[in-house]
Amino acid sequence: MGVWSTTRVLLLTITALAVSACGESTTVEIGSGPIGSGPDPTPTPLPSPMPKGDWIIGDAHVHDDHSADGSFFRQVIDQGAVGNVSVADQIAQGGRMGLQWMPLTDHRTYDQHYDPLWKSDQLLLIPGEEANGSPHATVHGAIDTIVQGANPEGAPEFQRLQWSVWDAHSQNASWTIAHPEEGSYDEDHNPTVLASVVGIDNVETWNRGSDPEGELDYAENRWNAGFRFGIVGGGDNHFRELWLVAGPGMPYTGVLAQDLSERALLDGMRSGHTRINTSELRDLSPTVTLQADFQNDGEYEAVNGDEVFVPAGTPGRLRIRIEHGTGTQLLLYKSPGRSTGAYQTYVPLGPDMVYEEDIVAEADPTWYRLEARGPGGIAAINTNELPGSLLTLLEQVPNQLRAVSAPIFISTVPADPRAEVPIPADQGVDDGAVIALGEIGRYTGFPSVAVAGGVTHLVSEVHAPACTQVVYRRMAEGGEPIDLAPASCSARFPKIAARDSDVWVAWQDERAGQIPRRPAVYLRHSSDGGRSWGDEIALRAIEGRAERPDIAITASGRPVVVWQEIGDGKAFDIYAQIVGEDAAPVNVSADGKTVQAPMPFDTRSALYPASVWPCVAVSADGRIAVAFQDNRDDLDPLWTGSSAGRGTDPDDWQIRVMRRGDDAGAWLSAGVVGDAARADRHPALAWSGDGRMVLAWDSKVLESSGRNLSIQSAVSGDDGVSWSMPESVALVPEAMSQYPSLAAQADGSVVAAWYDSRSADWRWRIVTARYSADAGWGDAALIPSRGINTWPALADGVLTFASTRNAARLQRDRTQQIAMLLLNR
Repeated sequence: MGVWSTTRVLLLTITALAVSACGESTTVEIGSGPIGSGPDPTPTPLPSPMPKGDWIIGDAHVHDDHSADGSFFRQVIDQGAVGNVSVADQIAQGGRMGLQWMPLTDHRTYDQHYDPLWKSDQLLLIPGEEANGSPHATVHGAIDTIVQGANPEGAPEFQRLQWSVWDAHSQNASWTIAHPEEGSYDEDHNPTVLASVVGIDNVETWNRGSDPEGELDYAENRWNAGFRFGIVGGGDNHFRELWLVAGPGMPYTGVLAQDLSERALLDGMRSGHTRINTSELRDLSPTVTLQADFQNDGEYEAVNGDEVFVPAGTPGRLRIRIEHGTGTQLLLYKSPGRSTGAYQTYVPLGPDMVYEEDIVAEADPTWYRLEARGPGGIAAINTNELPGSLLTLLEQVPNQLRAVSAPIFISTVPADPRAEVPIPADQGVDDGAVIALGEIGRYTGFPSVAVAGGVTHLVSEVHAPACTQVVYRRMAEGGEPIDLAPASCSARFPKIAARDSDVWVAWQDERAGQIPRRPAVYLRHSSDGGRSWGDEIALRAIEGRAERPDIAITASGRPVVVWQEIGDGKAFDIYAQIVGEDAAPVNVSADGKTVQAPMPFDTRSALYPASVWPCVAVSADGRIAVAFQDNRDDLDPLWTGSSAGRGTDPDDWQIRVMRRGDDAGAWLSAGVVGDAARADRHPALAWSGDGRMVLAWDSKVLESSGRNLSIQSAVSGDDGVSWSMPESVALVPEAMSQYPSLAAQADGSVVAAWYDSRSADWRWRIVTARYSADAGWGDAALIPSRGINTWPALADGVLTFASTRNAARLQRDRTQQIAMLLLNR
């Protein structure tokens, strides 16, 4: 029996949440008009500072020993060999290179972020991963690993890549094709079927260990076919032995960002506001910037990476700047690009030169980009050429790539990609849901919902310029959106709970700054059903990271909050606190763990078993249970190889459950659930009407890519003393099913919802199923919504989820809103 209804939530008064623009690609719609005189071949005086922020430099592609091939010994001998490139080693080297931001993009794992060494007082560390089996993709800003599933039989080979892109974008993360000449481009420089993937944010056009010439050719080929993305560079460093010639920051990737924060940086990356340059001397390395003005007002409204939409025949002007370019040749390319030679060539004679070019918008889509070439040092030679002949290297010296910019794209209307294999048309229909939060062109995600006294309470993460906000809405009486953390621009991952007139919201917050990363847990309370709110409460702030909270309300009306946290030399653990009852938080996951500092000469020998992704639920009669994922039973937690033999990849994660005992403050084990041959992650927990604990999680075999996730469940009728054997819920083997949510319903049943790829048009959509004590799990019901639909959250009778149904394009439209619909009772 399906559990979703086309009944609209008629009692809800829907008001769009107005959120100002946040670093997205500039869209400029203007009419034609006169512009000044023709081309001026002479440099102009340096104009006023460029708008939209500052260029901050980093490296988009760096590895450490959490990668399967993370160091010289592990690549040459075996994964089980010793490591010599720790998380701290790469972070320190990035600092020595003068970087301002850096991810650690380890292969098909997120475990590097659970290492206590993931910290810096100097760099902005952002989450990163080199995802997928083929082709590789670097993902920045995701909340966990982006799993590449198995491609459905008979489907184009890039379908699983498309899932990956949409999955990352559902989190407002940035998705980049890494070294595209390896898989996306064949030996004859023709795109393969993998190049049909739509919506990528950047292409790695300068990978230190591969072929930047082929990578630039690939990018131009895709731009000419209507694909719209920026560029990044990466050292792709695995070996400390190569730090001097190919370490972090070789080359630099510059991102135009409003400030030095994770959100601002990701906004710039997703907008393609990027440029790359060599790093032989940071303050003397050439950099190039391209801007465009089509309004004849001297204000350059577009910068490299932007799209400009104007009528054909509209005159415009390019502003071309090169810094530290003396001795180089500056090349302005116009589509189709290098195959027809440079559109204009300049020879910079000073340290900071600006040129202008008058252009006219054409009927067909056009792009312009910059490239600087000339003699350089070892930092301009890619390491893939080092084994070659001396003659080959000498031939490169006069024409080394020194700097490159993303293009500015000019067209009459937004360009659509002309893929070799097109994505199926959206087969979604009107699902009866209403839009509860979010605005066209903006990102809203990670909703949480609660129902009390017949009132629905909604909270979600909303992204504004260089800012993440926690926004609440009372879905009754014309309730308006309320920013619950107005003093913060780094409030994330909100969770909500309600009982009677009490409403509590918990979230993660970094208002003190993100260098170092020190997230804290905050709370806010309403005692009148969400009509007004008390002051913010800083529940947990440590010399470490307290993050990812969840919240429920006890039978006595007190909030019980759980979160994950880590400190220096410690493993991630789960903490719980009943606010107003417990004097201090309690570590509910530490018992039974073995922690080991790294041994000398083997950076990967450290053992820091992680307990993460907590969730909490309270039964109708007041019993409390907490579930989380935990890898303490893995052979070598957080690593992909073992000195005793080949280790697991990913780890053997299992679900652990704790419950509150009769004695105040006592937490008791309520069992370990999962399969030692599978990675069991992202638990959800609910109490059924008859007092059973119901667990759900997503699960996959211990292979890092090419295997699908499925939803698993187990039930306990005795407070976790025993559990049923895990079973698949609504399994479709050729589909990916992930991130379940659970909630008890008024009839005593428990509803599960997750996002799933089983639709014929490839889109992620929400699937639900209902559990009852007498019948177990019922059939699945797929909600045939338009767009990409992810991050379901459930409460009694209500389902909310993130949806792109109102996005106009499959590329470069960030529209994601929160939809809400009623469940069948």
